[in-house]
Amino acid sequence: MKPIFTVILIALTIAGCSKKNDVKPTTSGNVTTTTSADSSTTTTTKLTAADSLHMPTFGISAQIVTTSVSGVNLYMKLDENINLIMTAAGYQQTSAIHLLEDFKSSSLNAFEYTTVAEGGNVTLNWVDDNLNNVILKSVADTIINGKSMVRVNVNRVFTFFKVYDSNQSAVAEQNVLLKVTGDTIGFTTYSYYNLVNYPQTSITAKVVYVK
Repeated sequence: MKPIFTVILIALTIAGCSKKNDVKPTTSGNVTTTTSADSSTTTTTKLTAADSLHMPTFGISAQIVTTSVSGVNLYMKLDENINLIMTAAGYQQTSAIHLLEDFKSSSLNAFEYTTVAEGGNVTLNWVDDNLNNVILKSVADTIINGKSMVRVNVNRVFTFFKVYDSNQSAVAEQNVLLKVTGDTIGFTTYSYYNLVNYPQTSITAKVVYVK
């Protein structure tokens, strides 16, 4: 029994260390910088030609959030409008492109939200990041700096909401949001092809609240 207990203890210790040192990749130029969760180690890796070929870049502007009040309900409709750009050759060698949102640096993070999924059903606090399953997008060929590129435009609505105890409270919160100027939303994209998830590209966009 003692040897078995020792093996289990070692396995649990290794698992605990792995979780503590989970990494989050970011990209800059032709290198990928990976920092451990506790910021104790940082590793910089040069991107390969295959990495660069399969990494989408962003075309992005400020993200508009339209606020409204109905009775005791406050609604904030985020019109997500993102362009993801890849070389035509890279797009042809891509099975899926993923797009993830991070609302932590915006007031929206305090609210629940709904979106419309591929089948037309409404989901709560969940959105499909695999753009193969997102119908609110368009794909078009384009020329940028003389190169054949593909632009994937994602344009979908996130409806954030909250129920207040009175209309006055809902309106007061709306007025607070309309004065916010420093909010940002983080976006991350990466592609998948032939059993490989390629390095991520991340960016932030300013949030503009309107009435």
